[in-house]
Amino acid sequence: MNYFNSLQIVKMKSNNQIFYSLLVLTFVTVFGHTAAAQTATAAPATQAVAQKEAKITVKVSGITCSGDLKDIQKAILKVAGVTACQPARKASATSAFEVTYQPSVATEAEIRKAIEATPGCDNPSERPYRAKF
Repeated sequence: MNYFNSLQIVKMKSNNQIFYSLLVLTFVTVFGHTAAAQTATAAPATQAVAQKEAKITVKVSGITCSGDLKDIQKAILKVAGVTACQPARKASATSAFEVTYQPSVATEAEIRKAIEATPGCDNPSERPYRAKF
């Protein structure tokens, strides 16, 4: 191999290094800014959602068994805007539910309606539950 051929190989390696360096730089520039922008906008959005949530305690009467707690919890969670519902540990005639919801989406009236429209565990044709806020 002569000197001229050696220079061409070195020059070719050098051009490849420059090409790959530019490719990496472009990739980082394009996708790095996108990821940073997404991170920057995600934090305030999460904070905004947390600020718009409300937590209420709802006392529900007419409960006869633990099956009632599960049925009422499912009904509450079906309401649009409700993000969490934690029933009392044990069923009693009047049990409390901790409900977290977004007031801009759901209202207390909608939550009450869902509770009071839930069929009874013993007799599904009855609507025995009454909600008190």
